[in-house]
Amino acid sequence: MPTRLIVEWTRSSLRLARADGSCLRAIHSQPVRAPGELAGALQQALKAIKAGTAQAIGVVSREQVITRAVRFPSTEPGELAQMVELYARAQLPYPREQMVVDFHVLQQRDGHSTVAVVACQREVIDRHLAVFREAGLPLRMLTVSSWGVLGWYRQLRRTPALTQQGAERGVPGGSIEEPSLVVNIDDTRTDLVLLSGEQVLSSRSLGQGANDWSRSGDVVELLALEVERSRAAIRRELPGTEVRSLILTGLGELSRWEGILAQRVQLPVRAQEGLPPLRPPAGVSAPAMSPVVIGGLASSEPGRLLNLTPPEIRIHAQHRQQVRELVMVSALLAGVLAAGSALLALQAGRQQRLAAQLDHALAELEPVAKQLKAQHRLAQLVTTVRQNQRQVVAVLADLFRATPAAITLEWLTFERARRELILRGNALTTQDVLGYLKQLEQVAGVGRVELQYTTARVTGAGERTDFQLLLHLREGPPHG
Repeated sequence: MPTRLIVEWTRSSLRLARADGSCLRAIHSQPVRAPGELAGALQQALKAIKAGTAQAIGVVSREQVITRAVRFPSTEPGELAQMVELYARAQLPYPREQMVVDFHVLQQRDGHSTVAVVACQREVIDRHLAVFREAGLPLRMLTVSSWGVLGWYRQLRRTPALTQQGAERGVPGGSIEEPSLVVNIDDTRTDLVLLSGEQVLSSRSLGQGANDWSRSGDVVELLALEVERSRAAIRRELPGTEVRSLILTGLGELSRWEGILAQRVQLPVRAQEGLPPLRPPAGVSAPAMSPVVIGGLASSEPGRLLNLTPPEIRIHAQHRQQVRELVMVSALLAGVLAAGSALLALQAGRQQRLAAQLDHALAELEPVAKQLKAQHRLAQLVTTVRQNQRQVVAVLADLFRATPAAITLEWLTFERARRELILRGNALTTQDVLGYLKQLEQVAGVGRVELQYTTARVTGAGERTDFQLLLHLREGPPHG
């Protein structure tokens, strides 16, 4: 399974988690004094955690996004996406081009859907992207810290003790009464996330963490006040939804606060250390930080996370994945063709030996001998055809490797009789197309490249230049 790397930073620290599949393998944390140090600190941390070629997922703090619970008259995903887009343009407090927006469904009933619309200013997203770019770390996606709390909560519900308690009480998925409000206290931030099963129902984030609570006179009283504020916000956003339990995790004197807080808010309260539900290997620790967010995201499937990655970054990531898949398929096809050619060559050799053995009887068996010679010529013809196919596959593999991220290929065809490849695609500018043409002229097996046309058009993501190229392939044996 692919290795995932979770990257999060707060006002005081940078933290990373590495996972293979859903198994947490390593956690790393180091202090950061100023935002300008983040890229350098990230480069150092990547070496320390042995990230390799892991897929990076960045974390945006819940306090940096806005959410709105909205009811729409549809349950179709495509229609909901269009309605969310219209809502974002009309109702959110920033111009649409200055926001990145995603949504997730809270509930569906009677042909209607209640969804949570999540938006983040593009300026915040760009600052995160700049750190990853400067550190040289490819980014798969950006998500919100609340989804890390959800991933951690899923792992908590699967712990053997909770599963057994839930079975004894007849509560599926563990003994936690839901909806449950998880209060995750980190060093400089506190997340309050209302969860039920596999869903984030509501969330808040405070710019105060364990460092701030420790300086307060009565921590429990302040926590109780914030819990009550969250309950009031939940009642406004989701009428009829009530918090039924509270989970206290992260940093601080959790066990001491548990009983006092339960009396104060009149709810069942469970104090839970952040690391054990993640089941890390021996020797992994998380000093002076809460592992809930990065550990929860490391244990989650990326496809189930809220995605605040800008559209153009998503397109580039998809294009890179498609190119990798095409190169892999081309390599496999070349291998199959090579094996087929070897088998044909073996068959031809056998026929040659048989023909040599029968040469002395040609006078008597002339009709049979002629038939065998005809079969031999056919085998040689098939071998030649396979060799031509291998050459085309090798040229395609080199062509895909020479295609930069700025070029998107949309259509390809091969005219076998004229040995011509026709490519259609689009790029940001005509200059990109000309640069791509020069690169293709350097591909082994390509004799000449002609630009047949370019056309500029305007899309939702900006101006694009469509083009069509004609590649003349050289005659000759396959290379590579």
